[in-house]
Amino acid sequence: MKKDNTIVRLIVMLLVGANSIGTMYGYSLIPFTDEEISMGISAVALVVSEVWNHFKNNNYSKEAKETQQVLDRKKKQK
Repeated sequence: MKKDNTIVRLIVMLLVGANSIGTMYGYSLIPFTDEEISMGISAVALVVSEVWNHFKNNNYSKEAKETQQVLDRKKKQK
């Protein structure tokens, strides 16, 4: 199943465009400072990377657990 994220990309583009144009004319459409935005992006990136790394380095699915058992048995045989 293919996910179509066209609408999400369009909304993000419109928001970024509106914010950029507003900033050019002296309006603050986003009520955060650049530093606050940077800290927020860093925090989100940290959480996403931690969750992703944890998920990728652990066996959650039935197939992954079975494959790990096969690998462990082969390592013991050596």
